[in-house]
Amino acid sequence: MPQVGSDSAGALPGAGGARVVLVGFEAQDNLGVRYLSSRLRQAGHRTQIVAYGRGPEPIVEAVRALQPHVVGFSLLFQYLVPNLARLLAELRTAGVDAHFTVGGHYASFEPEALLRAATQLDSVVRFEGEETLLELAGRLAAGLPWRDVRGIAHRAPGGIVGTPLRPGRAHLDELPWPDRDDIPYERQPLPIASVLGSRGCPWNCSFCSITSFYQRNGTTGRRLRHPLRVVDELEHLHRQRGVCVILWQDDDFLAGGPPARAWAHAVARECVRRDLHRGLRWKISCRSDEVTLEALQPLVEAGLRHVYLGVEAGDPEDLAHLNKRLSPEVHLRAGEVLRGLQLSFDFGYMLLNPWSTFRSARRNLTFLRDFTRGGYAGAVFSRMLPYAGTLAAQRLRAEGRLLKEDVCADYEFLDPRLDRFYNWLLETFAGRNFTSSGTLNLLRLRLFEANLNLPERPVDATRLGILRSLTAVSNRIALDTLEEGLNYVEGRPDVAAEDPFLRRLTEHHLAQDARLREDLAILDAQSADAGEDRSPALALALPVEAPQR
Repeated sequence: MPQVGSDSAGALPGAGGARVVLVGFEAQDNLGVRYLSSRLRQAGHRTQIVAYGRGPEPIVEAVRALQPHVVGFSLLFQYLVPNLARLLAELRTAGVDAHFTVGGHYASFEPEALLRAATQLDSVVRFEGEETLLELAGRLAAGLPWRDVRGIAHRAPGGIVGTPLRPGRAHLDELPWPDRDDIPYERQPLPIASVLGSRGCPWNCSFCSITSFYQRNGTTGRRLRHPLRVVDELEHLHRQRGVCVILWQDDDFLAGGPPARAWAHAVARECVRRDLHRGLRWKISCRSDEVTLEALQPLVEAGLRHVYLGVEAGDPEDLAHLNKRLSPEVHLRAGEVLRGLQLSFDFGYMLLNPWSTFRSARRNLTFLRDFTRGGYAGAVFSRMLPYAGTLAAQRLRAEGRLLKEDVCADYEFLDPRLDRFYNWLLETFAGRNFTSSGTLNLLRLRLFEANLNLPERPVDATRLGILRSLTAVSNRIALDTLEEGLNYVEGRPDVAAEDPFLRRLTEHHLAQDARLREDLAILDAQSADAGEDRSPALALALPVEAPQR
């Protein structure tokens, strides 16, 4: 993409007074949008945040109230671009004439494809957006030319052009805390807030675009906020806003070797010193090789109760394709440590990737049975998606296997039988795995809530044991079904789209899954009848990406 524009950076002097509506998915606090809002407010602009996903009406209402110069959209997944394009068209039809801009990973890596797909967009904000959006909004509010703002892409007479990229912020403590003014923590039955202690990741997994995203910013590795400033934010959320659960949004809370562990332990010690550990609980994400008693024990003392692990595969060859630089044994040891510490956990897992074989898929299934034993975690499985900016997408392109080089980028497996198997997997497990109300997510939420051990929500050992038993049953049902389907498809080179055996296998699984959901509903009803407040932590629900084929 051609590069045009000046080298000027930052907001224009005296260009305050912009009005900006920011739109983003809000299953958890959308910190990307909320940091944008707080930075704009810090500079004297007015903002309003609107949750994405409920049609155009809330956005139209906010536009009518604020009359913004800019409406900014946070694009979560590239496969949601068609939804975004429809929303923008509806807003224009409703008379919204503000400047439309969008940010996010896909927007940053593929602005040309995005601007072609979403014709109502005026610009794309690329990579870290606080300073870019600040300058863009200031120029639009002042009626000044905006097309040379650094860090954007837009249409021009000669095609789509990009301005020089803007470097990322070296010192994160210079940013104000995220704007949370509109979040009613105080009225939530289980107030949960998201917090970032850092940006970036030192790893380079082939399926992930995080490292390449920040490298394009001119920032590498992981930038850490000062531990005391982080705990200041935690203390404010807990004591002034009533928050009792912190979802750390750091891509890897322990990444970076001994200095990163020292940073995490400093945060933990300060939480204990300020007596926050008595009523504040944590969830973190990390790699399996970072899970040791030495690393986690201080965090447990500070309130850690749940860990998300980037497991991704249990087959050694798949782990090499994913560039995880880990062995299955490391993952299994991490699971043992978490069980020993009585922590709940869940994990990412790709049963299939572009280089899968039936042997690797079978090994991944065998690993899943071992890793999820005891029902401490639900058996999750999906396939790798070729996200823009990833090494996997680059490799597929080099192999001539990247299909639909646009917002719907895809691939086919090397063995056509795996395509048939995956299509059956989607049909069979769509409800269980890929919806927020599916069995997998419901069990995950209840396990998380049941293990928090807050003063007003102590662990009910009986309920927790039943939930683990139900999770173990769900895992066995799912993995038995998967294995039977995998064996059947492998032995038949031409499996019809409506194969009778696979149809019966799907129906049998759906019936078993429905009975398990009935048992879960009975458990919830019994807790309610006993007068216990055991409502699940619904704010933990992750946005569910519709699996693609």
